Amino acid sequence: MDVGFREKKRIERHIYSVQGFIKWVILTLTALVAVSSVVLFLLLYLPLKTELEKSLMDNFEQVSFIRYASLQNHMDRDLEGARSLSSRTVIQNAILEYRNGDMDMDELMAATQLRYEDGAKALEYLIRAERFVDGTIIASYISEEYKEHSCTTDDRLVKNNEISTALCLVEDHSYFVVLSPLLSEGQVLGYDKLIFDLSGQIHTLHTDTIKTELIAQDEFAGLISGATLMRRSDTASLFCKEGFYHQAFHMQDNTHFVSKQSEASLLDPVRRLSQQTLLVGIGILLSFTAAVYFLVIQYAKDELKDSHCTAMDAMSEANTDPLTKAGSRRFGEEFLSTAFEVFQKGETSPAVLLFDIDSLKQVNDTYGHSVGDLVIRSVAGAVQMSVRSGDVLLRWGGDEFIGVFAGLSKENAMPFAKKLLNAVSDLQIETGSKAIKPTISIGISFFHTDDRNFIDAVNRADRAMYQSKAEGKNRVHEL
Repeated sequence: MDVGFREKKRIERHIYSVQGFIKWVILTLTALVAVSSVVLFLLLYLPLKTELEKSLMDNFEQVSFIRYASLQNHMDRDLEGARSLSSRTVIQNAILEYRNGDMDMDELMAATQLRYEDGAKALEYLIRAERFVDGTIIASYISEEYKEHSCTTDDRLVKNNEISTALCLVEDHSYFVVLSPLLSEGQVLGYDKLIFDLSGQIHTLHTDTIKTELIAQDEFAGLISGATLMRRSDTASLFCKEGFYHQAFHMQDNTHFVSKQSEASLLDPVRRLSQQTLLVGIGILLSFTAAVYFLVIQYAKDELKDSHCTAMDAMSEANTDPLTKAGSRRFGEEFLSTAFEVFQKGETSPAVLLFDIDSLKQVNDTYGHSVGDLVIRSVAGAVQMSVRSGDVLLRWGGDEFIGVFAGLSKENAMPFAKKLLNAVSDLQIETGSKAIKPTISIGISFFHTDDRNFIDAVNRADRAMYQSKAEGKNRVHEL
């Protein structure tokens, strides 16, 4: 009896010991899971979440800046167009004849109007232009898209020998107003007042998640009032208000370029990271805690890589013309500026060839803009097939292109340009009813030691190109 009792007690003690061990294992595993979860949360998830949020904010700032730079690029292009229109020699000569008493005001108007209209129509997004001489409008242009508005900028436009600009916001439209002086040997002959519609240019910067707009100072003050300010500099502000992140860039005339993205879409990678980390972490911590670390790190790297790729893709889009795949105006200005700096250090100037497509407006009017785009794309493709791999082709604006050819001497530039003329004139573009055989007019220039910047060479090439057109088109001229 005693032996049986003692054996029973021994078995009970063993059972109690096993049960205690099982409870200890369960408690230890529970504590390990809890501690590992807390450690992973504090030492891994929170830093990753913070870093990912910072990366997403940096990416939003970069994408917003690219959109702002793109709008500034459009405005710079508008300024170049205004300068080009104001510097046309033929019209300036007519004004000089008027000033010298060789023609009266009516004769001046008759001699100017058609040429002025032709020049104004070539400027993209221009909706109205007027040329003033002695306070009288001698020529004007109004596009079909122009609508009367209450935009007043005269008090902000300065009449002197420098170009003057103003931004004007009216209802849902944004206008860029340019007052460009007509200069001849330092003498102001008159002024061109041009109005560009920025609304269409701003609309092209919209995406499904990011919206952009120009707003006035009072609207901006209301927008930033009560907002959480995150970053601020002399030229830009990043803030959050009512579920939206805003990146604002301060522009002239107390206007602001604002990019807006909802907090939900901007931080969606963080939300997805939270959900998936919780699900994956619970399952993997129960079996192999170390695996959680690897999976979360790898996932975070993928998210950061995606954010980086998004910024790189946006920059690539800003540097590439989507229609022709040639370099964009923004990329071209940076490239030419660098090339000019290299030239100033003693290197040989590259050849700068500026060309545009002859009679493209007639193609657009006859066959529509889709066929016009096909012509632009085909001409760009023919030129790209005819140049070297190291040459750079830029779409400067509309149907105007610039080619930068390093190592091309002045003696070889003319034969090379004629080769491009032949490559384009050999094209035959089928439209369904009639084949189009496009041609181009080319102007050639090189950097000069007395040039202030690359724009001087571009302007010479532009003047040479217009001489090619004046001599009958499909020609080359060098200045």
